[in-house]
Amino acid sequence: MTVVSITDITKQRQRVLLDTEESFVLYKSEIRTLKIREGSELSEDAYNKIVKGILPKRCKMRAMNLLKERSYTTYNLKRKLLDGGYPESIVNDTIDYVVSFNYVDDLRYAKMYIEERESRLSRNEITRKLLSKGIGTGLTDEAYAQLGIEREEYNETGTAAIEEDLIKKTLVKKGYDPSMDYQDKQKILAYFYRRGFDIDKVRHIMDGLGNV
Repeated sequence: MTVVSITDITKQRQRVLLDTEESFVLYKSEIRTLKIREGSELSEDAYNKIVKGILPKRCKMRAMNLLKERSYTTYNLKRKLLDGGYPESIVNDTIDYVVSFNYVDDLRYAKMYIEERESRLSRNEITRKLLSKGIGTGLTDEAYAQLGIEREEYNETGTAAIEEDLIKKTLVKKGYDPSMDYQDKQKILAYFYRRGFDIDKVRHIMDGLGNV
């Protein structure tokens, strides 16, 4: 692989373009350390350090920092990372990573979006806006359906009972098993935490299904 060009992005970062049409953004210090120069061959060792070490780790950190600031759909988060100069293959792996930990959940996003705007926007308008964020009409319909069910159950039985039932159903969906290892249990607890559940209550329900 030959380095075709190295162009400034900021004072600290530069974009490296290869003759394979692949490109990535690195800090100038990294370019110096890896001895990357225009017109020179990029060694396989240096390439592997970039695409298997530096960029995947940095892309995940960038995604997590973005998600700390606000919620994203998978589509919008992917666009944000691509705009940051990360290769698409690394961005796709990062999206898979955050989705696997439920840091990004398009259905949850759609439900929150609907609840915040349904008093002032029509369903068609909300559907159109969600579509622009990469959420298809099928998922939007599912979000409306779930919200309808949750509200109906709430009116019938009250908050506490509904919350407990929702936690139990979610534990089943997540494949919770009292015998699963500590790390998997922590992932499930993290999922509930991000959705605003009382973690002590979740632990109590998990205890009722077996020792946590």
